[in-house]
Amino acid sequence: MKYPDFFDNIAPIQMFDPLAQQLGAVADGQLTYTYLDMVKLAGHSCPTVAGAWIMSDLGLRKLHGDATPTRGNIKIEMLGGLDEGVNGVIAQCIGLVTGAANEGGFKGLGGNYARNNRLFFDCNINGEVRLTRIDNGQNIMMRFDPSSIPFHPQLRPLMQKMGKGCIENEEKVFFATEWQNRVKKILTQPNRWAQLITFE
Repeated sequence: MKYPDFFDNIAPIQMFDPLAQQLGAVADGQLTYTYLDMVKLAGHSCPTVAGAWIMSDLGLRKLHGDATPTRGNIKIEMLGGLDEGVNGVIAQCIGLVTGAANEGGFKGLGGNYARNNRLFFDCNINGEVRLTRIDNGQNIMMRFDPSSIPFHPQLRPLMQKMGKGCIENEEKVFFATEWQNRVKKILTQPNRWAQLITFE
């Protein structure tokens, strides 16, 4: 499988999943998630998926410090509705790492290891996303804004051509390259993350 090289330069997120350990899927329960895993889930790499990755990474580190977060112990609350903008994509991507799911998620074993009812939309919060530790109630509120890293000026007209089905092959290559160049700038320059993420 061929994908942009910078994907491999993004530090993975380490989680402990007691359910995976209990059921013998992973002997020590240690799961490693990569940005490529999130791309596979979403089916694409874009600023929204990059933002979900950053919020997952920073949010979990803010809530756990140097300790490994426990998968299934995080509740996700979204400001907007499920069908509004990219809320569904963001929630699904963060849910990949944290295990949080809506009412359709895994309901647990004997009252333990549940993953359902941990993802909510249309919440009365000040930020875009709030992550809460279920064990102690500690939470972090975040808002992602990638506008400080602009699109290449030729991408918008090319996107219109793509929508009309009249884009040339060399234009497709240019579009894909520049699209991922922006994602790379978002993900591989951590000093810029302070400009991209607001903690409420």
